[in-house]
Amino acid sequence: MKKMIVILALVMVVCAPAMAAVTISGTRVGSTATISYSASGNSIRAFALDISVSTGTISGVTCSNGSYWVYPGSIQISGGSVAGSGTCVCASTYPGTNPGVGTSAVTVEMGSLYTGSNSPASSGTVLTLALSNTAATVTVARNTGRGGVVMENPDESAADNLPITFPISECLSNTATEYNKWSSHSKPNCWCFRRNCRGDADGVTTFGKPVAVSDLNIFKSAYNKLDTQIRNVNCPTLPCICADFDRATTFSKPVAVGDLNRFKSYYNKATTSVPQCDQAPVVSGPYNFWTN
Repeated sequence: MKKMIVILALVMVVCAPAMAAVTISGTRVGSTATISYSASGNSIRAFALDISVSTGTISGVTCSNGSYWVYPGSIQISGGSVAGSGTCVCASTYPGTNPGVGTSAVTVEMGSLYTGSNSPASSGTVLTLALSNTAATVTVARNTGRGGVVMENPDESAADNLPITFPISECLSNTATEYNKWSSHSKPNCWCFRRNCRGDADGVTTFGKPVAVSDLNIFKSAYNKLDTQIRNVNCPTLPCICADFDRATTFSKPVAVGDLNRFKSYYNKATTSVPQCDQAPVVSGPYNFWTN
């Protein structure tokens, strides 16, 4: 009986399908997002991915990996030879396909075709995206109808990490000098409002005026209070730290005279007279609140 158990165990190990680990990752710098891959085990034969953005649109897709140049959705074959590789972005007319470039979601399909030892590298860039909104997060998921991530060995299943979303939902770079202070107040999004450093505490424009009465109410609730008094407290609708327009702390008071001066300079003025703090939130490099 023991011999039979051992034999059965060996058969199960030999017959079990092999597994490959595939990791898809992404970075976004400004309006450019890059999607990359790494694989252990056999090479990846093809990708079929659904890609979407949280805001704005995908204005362009560049598939430039030389190993994955076959685009099954639009490849052109003539006389048994490849007459045109097509484009990696799939036409939306096919069922289960996202609308495409110029919308918030695309479907891409790309595969490899090689002979001998010229197999794709175990890691590299899949593609890059041009985004209309520099604050967008990007989600990458399998398009299961087209195969998702397909391995070179058909008997090898791909254990991938999809779906993923990147970058992490923080509007302030962790390299910014203000990051630790922002973190200590639970990372409110208000510090990343385009005109927060000018006195816009709530991100709302009232009658064409980004710094208005609603911002005044938040400022008044936080003014001249100790950091410990305003931590994680609403003033009245957002965290009090939203009124720390200059990011300075004076005598343990984050909202003090410096913030008052900034607020007074831009209060009740039209948007055209209230410059943005910076071009946009970024995901790499220090965030400069004091541009303009």
